[in-house]
Amino acid sequence: MGRQLYRGDFLPIVSLNVIVARNGSRVYQTTVEATVEIGRRQVGEPQEPILYQNASGQWRLIIAELELRTVPRSLVRLEPTGENQWRITNLHKSATIAVPGSKLLACGEHSPIELPSTIQLPDGFSLTLQSTKLQQSIAREPSQPKTGEGWDQSIGALGVTPFRFPTRDSTEGLFTLTQLSMQGGGTGTEKTKTEMEVVLNWLEQVAAAMQLPVSSVDFFSGIARAAATIIEVDRAEVILWDGKKWEFESSRQFVSPRVSGSSLRAPSASLLNRVLETKQIVIYPNPNESKDEFSSDSVRLLHTAVACPILDIGEQGNEIIGVLYADRELNMGRQLGVVMEAEQKLIAILATAIASSIARRKRETLVTKYQQFFSPKVTEAISRNPALLEGEDVKVTVLFCDIRGFSLTTDLIGPQAAMKWIGDTLSELSAFVLKSDGVLVDYVGDEMFAMWGAPESAPDDALRSVLAAREMMALRKELSERYRDCIPGGVDFGIGICTGPARVGNTGSKQKFKYGPMGRTVNLGSRIQGLTKHWKVSALMDAETANSLPPGLLQRRLCKAKVVGLDGELDLFELMPVDSPQNAELAAEYTKALELFESGQHFREAVRAFSELVQRFPTDGPSLMMLVRSVSELVEPSTHFSPVWCAKSK
Repeated sequence: MGRQLYRGDFLPIVSLNVIVARNGSRVYQTTVEATVEIGRRQVGEPQEPILYQNASGQWRLIIAELELRTVPRSLVRLEPTGENQWRITNLHKSATIAVPGSKLLACGEHSPIELPSTIQLPDGFSLTLQSTKLQQSIAREPSQPKTGEGWDQSIGALGVTPFRFPTRDSTEGLFTLTQLSMQGGGTGTEKTKTEMEVVLNWLEQVAAAMQLPVSSVDFFSGIARAAATIIEVDRAEVILWDGKKWEFESSRQFVSPRVSGSSLRAPSASLLNRVLETKQIVIYPNPNESKDEFSSDSVRLLHTAVACPILDIGEQGNEIIGVLYADRELNMGRQLGVVMEAEQKLIAILATAIASSIARRKRETLVTKYQQFFSPKVTEAISRNPALLEGEDVKVTVLFCDIRGFSLTTDLIGPQAAMKWIGDTLSELSAFVLKSDGVLVDYVGDEMFAMWGAPESAPDDALRSVLAAREMMALRKELSERYRDCIPGGVDFGIGICTGPARVGNTGSKQKFKYGPMGRTVNLGSRIQGLTKHWKVSALMDAETANSLPPGLLQRRLCKAKVVGLDGELDLFELMPVDSPQNAELAAEYTKALELFESGQHFREAVRAFSELVQRFPTDGPSLMMLVRSVSELVEPSTHFSPVWCAKSK
């Protein structure tokens, strides 16, 4: 006969915390304690993502839907090899898998797992594995957090006294159990055993309900089933509140087999309205209130009922988004007690769990949407505070990058090859934006539009945009080599950068979200990009962007300019490429020649200076442009000279 286990005795369980993510967004989290196989769902298996045990007793973690053939049914296997020790086996038939701290695992190979680890899987999936040592109490939970911490705080907000688990030497806080009252209780070990069986049964119901992701069609009905089982009611359901009315759905309901669903009355409007008013759990009958407090006749037809608010876990923090409702009618002929305190607490746990799951699902949906446009750093900031996406007036730096010769190249190589080329090129350019924590605003044909400064700003926004532009310019050589067989002339870009105020928010519509800026800064940035063709350079920027750069970034002021369609003038600066050692000399000599021209008195000297630059740097577009302007002023002087160059087109 084994040693009797008392309260406070613990059994260690070796377990592994597994977090499943796809493209950086968490989609599922679970704990495994035995060998588990991970892969794609097959016909007859539950909807992903889920951890379940099949008919043969094998544990399976389903991470991908049936149609996602790039993920095999059997991808990897995790198995314990000792206390807090696990190993991974590659079950893939053709692909290797990289395990941190180990070699690449070929098909069929296995390796110990260094915890914590993140393992990359096909199609953007990843597994984050963390060590967890669970302690299972036989008759008592470990010491609880102080009131106001964690779940205590959430449950306390619902008007329910936070949990106090019973101790061996005290009866304070003992659960009042309907089942125990019917059995007459018991004494000593027998009573303790009965209490624990009931509590563990309840916890099993809660755990089973929370296994399903909130996106599953069975999530809410599973919660309702758990609630109905715990307090033995006729009906339990999750009722959502849209801010104006209650939304009832049979898919969020569980009706006991003891009754016919068609004979059930609608949930008590009095109880639901009381929850809206108080934002706390409401029970009927309440020992602290007279039954006359509820004026509705429908309430008086109930034997017992409970309505627990589901509160929004977000910026508002106290807004009702739904109710976990359960009731039992009078005419069922069963002598059962009303909803007791312990049962209220577990109902509150379920309601808080629903709120947490909805908030997590909302956050993951936002992350999935925004990671298309934002870097991981910006995505995380937005997921924590979605209010950042609301319209605001901020200082931003915008960047427009146009792929040169797109139409001509498309005619030359055909639409299919052109689509591959443009998609490949835009993907490479976009990576530089996200790498520098910029925002991908839009793609318009062969042009990319990006932004820095919102939804979060930093002192070096302009600098980061310029560094991204330099990387784009350096990419031209690699892309030209990659596509030399179909684009003989090579790949080239025109980049325009501008810094200034803008209104930033959803510039799209209700049907199609598009986060980005609007205003003069945006229009000016687009015009500056267009001027790169006129001046035959790769990158141009305005003075505010140029003045924010450190001395090490080579630039030169080309001229004062006026663009089409916008009032005012601007100083036009070139961001010079870094692939020519003579660029510093070119910039210095050009600046001296430009001063001669803009003086309005030394055109002959300006012609001589720009002529020398054209001879030494025959491919320099700005020197040739200014030589033409200097000769024109020397031959046909303007009546009223202005150094401003006026663009004739966009």
